[in-house]
Amino acid sequence: MSVPDYPVATMVKAKPGTIGLEKYRGNYRIRLPRAIAGGSSRYLSTGLSVDDPNSYKQAQRLAWDIEDKIDNGSFNLSDYKATLKPQLIAQLSLSELWLLFCEYKKPTLAISTYHKIYQGTWRRLIADIPYSSLNDAELIKEWIVKNKPSWTAKQAIIHISAAMDWAVSQGMIGTNKFSGLSKDIKVPKGNFIDPFTTSEMTAILQIFQGDHYEAFVHFLFLTGCRTGEAIALQWKQVALDYSYVTINATYYLELKIRKPPKNKKSRKVPCNPQLSRLLQGLVRGNPTDHVFVSLQGCIVNSHNFLLHQWRPNINQLIDQGLVDRYRPAYNTRHTAITRMLESGLTAAEVARVVGNSPRVITEHYAGVSRFTVLPEI
Repeated sequence: MSVPDYPVATMVKAKPGTIGLEKYRGNYRIRLPRAIAGGSSRYLSTGLSVDDPNSYKQAQRLAWDIEDKIDNGSFNLSDYKATLKPQLIAQLSLSELWLLFCEYKKPTLAISTYHKIYQGTWRRLIADIPYSSLNDAELIKEWIVKNKPSWTAKQAIIHISAAMDWAVSQGMIGTNKFSGLSKDIKVPKGNFIDPFTTSEMTAILQIFQGDHYEAFVHFLFLTGCRTGEAIALQWKQVALDYSYVTINATYYLELKIRKPPKNKKSRKVPCNPQLSRLLQGLVRGNPTDHVFVSLQGCIVNSHNFLLHQWRPNINQLIDQGLVDRYRPAYNTRHTAITRMLESGLTAAEVARVVGNSPRVITEHYAGVSRFTVLPEI
């Protein structure tokens, strides 16, 4: 008997009020009658993948067993979690456990973090690991350390260990074999802030002169905004007298949505005469129109911009010896913050403009200033 995808359910027995067996997010789950579930969730995850040809029979047998217990009055939800579920979960691979952990974490994560980091970066990394057993902790760590940069490796083990801790708390496994494995992964100390020099910035601005994205690139260098914040900027966020812009959103390309900035706080960026002139030189649209648009008049696609505009121009400047090495458009932010510090602004002032904390500015940017001048006595 085939099982349709959620939300359509197949009843295990053809009588009202009985339980259902469903496909949900790649696994089978059991739906309990409302009267049985009470205030708890009606759905019980089996942890059995729909891609495994043996899983359906296992899930159906479990559903029948639960239904028999319901019929004779011996079913207890806590008993299921304490005994039946661990027997099935013990068969889970690391990838399957990670998906369950992602669902657990989803309500507490920003939507971009959930899709980009948990369902993106870490899910892809885990899928690449040739070892899948939850007992192969040492082999999994060895593979990650060998194949990934040290910072990525350490973070991967930390996140996997967190998933294992959760699995232990849920009674899925007895111990977390990844506990403490990240401690001996050494991450070289260093500053990953890599701004463009003044001459490089000048060359970049010149190569974009007359280009459709000239104002967009100039805006990034002047304000230090994150790329997504500049893309999300609407005319209602630009003061009518062009004295400041309000940054209160960023654009998340993967889901095509606007969401709050990284720190979830709105901020005002004061316009110096140069920035004010730049904005006044653009055609002011309706309040909800975007300030910067693509060649087709749509919202800027950051991936397309990097691939078709930014990268070719930067590579051309590298060939000409005007830019030392490739850096993405996001490094315009590093450049702007560094220049603000060099101009005499304090870390607290810079933090208010760019949406960081003073501590981050001090720890990550203050030491990157290209000009160190000893004070005279």
